[in-house]
Amino acid sequence: MIQMMKSSIGSSLAARGARQQQAWMLRKAAGFVIVSSGLAVIVVQARQHALGA
Repeated sequence: MIQMMKSSIGSSLAARGARQQQAWMLRKAAGFVIVSSGLAVIVVQARQHALGA
């Protein structure tokens, strides 16, 4: 009984760690998309300004 409880606690901690890592990677990817789209807007505006459009 105690052994079963220990194994279930360990597996839940591992699952929680995997979920936290997945959430961190998702936030990291979302941040990258936001920053890169912002840089793309700046580049396009600079190009339009340079071309006088």
